[in-house]
Amino acid sequence: MKKKKRKIIGVVAAQANEIEQRQLIKGISQAALAMNYDTAVISNIYSPTVGKNEFVCENRIFDLLSSDDFDAIIIISESFLVESLKKELAERLSKKNIPIINMGTYVREFDIPGSIHINTSDELDIEDIANHLIEHHGFTDIDMLTGTSGIEASQLRVNGYRRALEAHGIAFDEKKVHYGDFWMTSGIELAHKYADGTIPLPEAILCANDYMAYGLIDTFSELGVSVPEDITIVGYEYVGNRMLHTPILSTYQRNRIALGKSAVNIVHAILNGSKYEFTPPKGNFVNGESCSCGLIKKQYIEELKAERIKKDYEFWNLFNPLDQKLTECRTIEEFCESCGKFFWQVRNIGDIVFCLRKNWYESEQDNCDTVSCRSIIPGRNQNIIDMSRYNISELVSQSDSAAVYYFTPLFFSDRLFGHIMLKYNDPDGYDDIFRNWTKTVSNGLEFLRMKNDIKYLTECQNLSEQRDTLTGMLSETGIRKSYDSALRNNDGSKFVVMLRIGVFDDAFSDINERINAVLDVADAVRQFCGSQNICGRISDSEFMCIVSSNADEKRLTDTLSAIVTQHTTYISRCGLDSFLCCAARINDIPYSKMISQFNSIISSQQTSIAEMRTNPHYREMLKIRTHIYMNPQDSFDSEKLRRLYPYSSGHLREIYKKCFGVSIHKDCIAARISKAQYCLSVTPFSMAEIAEKCGYVDYKYFLRQFLASVGVTPNQYRNETI
Repeated sequence: MKKKKRKIIGVVAAQANEIEQRQLIKGISQAALAMNYDTAVISNIYSPTVGKNEFVCENRIFDLLSSDDFDAIIIISESFLVESLKKELAERLSKKNIPIINMGTYVREFDIPGSIHINTSDELDIEDIANHLIEHHGFTDIDMLTGTSGIEASQLRVNGYRRALEAHGIAFDEKKVHYGDFWMTSGIELAHKYADGTIPLPEAILCANDYMAYGLIDTFSELGVSVPEDITIVGYEYVGNRMLHTPILSTYQRNRIALGKSAVNIVHAILNGSKYEFTPPKGNFVNGESCSCGLIKKQYIEELKAERIKKDYEFWNLFNPLDQKLTECRTIEEFCESCGKFFWQVRNIGDIVFCLRKNWYESEQDNCDTVSCRSIIPGRNQNIIDMSRYNISELVSQSDSAAVYYFTPLFFSDRLFGHIMLKYNDPDGYDDIFRNWTKTVSNGLEFLRMKNDIKYLTECQNLSEQRDTLTGMLSETGIRKSYDSALRNNDGSKFVVMLRIGVFDDAFSDINERINAVLDVADAVRQFCGSQNICGRISDSEFMCIVSSNADEKRLTDTLSAIVTQHTTYISRCGLDSFLCCAARINDIPYSKMISQFNSIISSQQTSIAEMRTNPHYREMLKIRTHIYMNPQDSFDSEKLRRLYPYSSGHLREIYKKCFGVSIHKDCIAARISKAQYCLSVTPFSMAEIAEKCGYVDYKYFLRQFLASVGVTPNQYRNETI
């Protein structure tokens, strides 16, 4: 065992790749390197805001906090959003008898006895911005858009705004303070109120963060309000991506780098028995075009340069063959060698060390605290070192000089392989590209494990008879066995959902078109089922799913229909009327009887559609309907619809309703709701993003219309359907 060479400062963060965390860590590592301290950042990768079983395993990386090698701990407390994880970490850290510094917004759970909390001053920063508007621009009529009412950060920022006004003899007016939610939707809603005259337009609007400012700028641009000619807008926090909005936002950068340095200075003082003083570091104004100051060209060029570098790495990451190379590996040695050939995808890296648990390849994992560590970078010392996973000092002491280290989890679903250690010789860190790289490595490692798992190979002997050769899904035999198993273990929460495609079978001119259509629908069915449910292809034109759900039959069929509708390869070829589905709760009837009942239901549905198809205008109207459902965001654009049907709008409405039994207006709404159901089921988009993709300008109106149409809120729909 190597002797510990230097003091080690541990940094605890969630998603260390995010810009806020990276700025803080940059300051920490700059100061630590200057003092010859090693920095060890312990962070998860994904850190979802809601509990998801497939990501729980990644938080085992925080087990490393049990190491006795840390001389101090710095917590980026505001990066943690999951309550259970905050409590767990606080309990671990409360047992430590070392200096603990909390950085960022105050988080009650991390108020550990003896710990020290530091942060930049929201109040002073906002006061500085308001002073700029008053002193440099001469404004006296200034509104403020802050965050959620009752949140400390929202009120602190209002306090700073008020202090600046009153210091310049300008009366504070509560009516000029508007509360939002720190997201773009707040800016969008406020912009509409200004534009329609609900609120008088001031000389300037001070936004409590950049996202709300982006919402204002984008919406004003759409509504014809000129920024900064008609109104000045400034943001706060400098979150990046300014080039995606016009005009380029004038904003204010919190001095997170200085805050990180202050944390290390406090640690250094405590470790050396010295006194320390802390003053919240002042930020700086970032010039843009949303106020008349104008851009500082050099600064903006640096932003564009960083964005181009990021785009280059994103491109290289997307179009590299690492995933294919890893599937070809037969041994862990070949695997590490293949990863090493693509180490350059992790930007500015000094070293990458895989620390794999000794039993990483076993089907049933017992607790194992011993890891085998090896560098994967060609030309480095690639000798394998076996050690306790808590032995941080053994790894960092391999280097003769201080460095910055990141420890991130290496896992697949609920299987922990170990962790990856990244070494940076300069105060730097990883970004989103590394997260994608790690995902590829994790998937490849699981594939290697399965290839070498004799039990897995044995279970695959009868795979061919239970799998559909075209789609790789379960075959009719496999579904029948799964149904029988569900019947034996029925808890009342399982449903069977059946989908029939190509019901009129007149859309395909050759076999390749049919194959592509079937594969597209198979992808839709997999999206519907997710990873926890069962799906299969039981005939050339029929799919079946066995799912656990709190929803009812109608919601399940509506969800599957919404997902299939968004699969354009199939829909553009076959049309909206070419598929039918039905669902039923699993009860005590055998498989054959269940199939018979489903066939009867679908045949009845097919007869009804066949009658509609006799209308002489049906094909024209179906073309319009398909366009509406595939493009719901512009489905109310009468000019676009008129190009598809060159007659009067009144004639169109009359014929449309005769064909489908529903008005074109109501069907446009149904198309938007269908797209929303798809997004809620298979994407991670926020509610605001979904509303925008479905064509809603007013986010709250989307929420109301969804509730009225579906019977539950979008959040309930996302959490309860499957």
